[in-house]
Amino acid sequence: MRTTSSRSDACPSPWGRRAEHSPLSRSIEGGNLASGLAFTGRRSDQRTEASCDGPMTLKTKSLLAAAFLGAAAMVAVPSPPAAGEQTRGAVFENGLPSAPSYFPISVWLQSPRLAPKYKAIGVNLFMGLYQGPTEDQLAELAKYDMPVIANQNDVGLHSPHAKMIRGWMQDWDEPDNAQPLASGSWGPCVPAKTVALQAAAIKAKDPTRPVLTGFGRGVADPDWRGRGSCKGDMAYYDVAAVGADILAFDIYPVASGYGAQLDLPSRGIKRLREAAKDGQHVWAVIETTRINSQARVTPAQLRSEVLLALIQGADGLLYFAHEWTGGFREDGLFRYPEIVQAVKDTNALVKRLAPVLNSPTIEGRIAASGTIPTATMLKEREGDLYLFAGSTDSKAGSVSFSLSGFSNGRAEAIDEDRQIPITNGAFSDSFDRGYDVHVYRIKGGDRP
Repeated sequence: MRTTSSRSDACPSPWGRRAEHSPLSRSIEGGNLASGLAFTGRRSDQRTEASCDGPMTLKTKSLLAAAFLGAAAMVAVPSPPAAGEQTRGAVFENGLPSAPSYFPISVWLQSPRLAPKYKAIGVNLFMGLYQGPTEDQLAELAKYDMPVIANQNDVGLHSPHAKMIRGWMQDWDEPDNAQPLASGSWGPCVPAKTVALQAAAIKAKDPTRPVLTGFGRGVADPDWRGRGSCKGDMAYYDVAAVGADILAFDIYPVASGYGAQLDLPSRGIKRLREAAKDGQHVWAVIETTRINSQARVTPAQLRSEVLLALIQGADGLLYFAHEWTGGFREDGLFRYPEIVQAVKDTNALVKRLAPVLNSPTIEGRIAASGTIPTATMLKEREGDLYLFAGSTDSKAGSVSFSLSGFSNGRAEAIDEDRQIPITNGAFSDSFDRGYDVHVYRIKGGDRP
């Protein structure tokens, strides 16, 4: 994938180093590329400079097959721990910060020279480096103090700037999708055990950094035809997730033609949380541009996508900033000042609430009922309760909340300049648009 704005032949891929607008994607969605992105498993260091199209070559498939066979001889695929035997995730020597005040906010596949622009809007991590990492890329990231999760190669393993690499990502592009064959047709998804095997092989070379495995939209859309013969196989993710430390997936409710079902990313996060083992992190991918369609997320929609994903347990964010509509631009979100401001404001809120978000979720104390369905998450920090509540419906409505173990107090709607009285643990609020989200700081008050 190209990351320079001087070229328009780049192809979007939320994972790995290689992705394409394929003939399959065009046929699936009748020409709507944004609704039918299909991704190959070819690595960027195996591609030619001349084209962003075409199936995986026999040579590439042979090299990949040999690599996996070699890894299989050295590394066993780890088995999921039995119930009651799960352990907390490790703090990696060369991984991401573990401080409660840190929350990973990343952006997909951007040129290192753009790091200052992204730091200014609250991004604290790069994800992926085109045909890298290279020494020049790592040196430039070091110049701007921007860490990265990158593909594993010899440069990254041995660079004097290796400290900038805080994690490794898989080379497979959305392995749960149909994969290209040398004949130009499409085969099944990458076997789930093979995905787990590669995570183990990456970690065997460097156990000091976490490994990220990223999936496609099938996590949230079981009927996604881009998975080919693997469509509907949701058990796939339970196996493919093994061995990774970070799980993520991408779906774009607005740009990919889902009728602005803004809870789709959160649905996928919930599914990955079910597949995740104790200690595995789950990150949400968020749209910011038209990508390759005519529809674009609004500031309010972007905020909802982020907060709904957080409610379902996302503990990291990844923004997809590329845009092809109107000519390729890798930092396409900067075409839209209102989106830049929305990303900046949302990131500021997440950063401010990082110690809250990183605290344990309180189960069983909040009940909600009303004219619309809602998702909720309750946290506690320094004596205050924090309630995250989001509509999972496309229409407006009202909701009543009941908080056990709490008598009288007030709920401050954060960043909304209003407070709601709580009487006998109950209060109500309105959700003025579909997928609206409120974050309340609840101050007591009397506690029974």
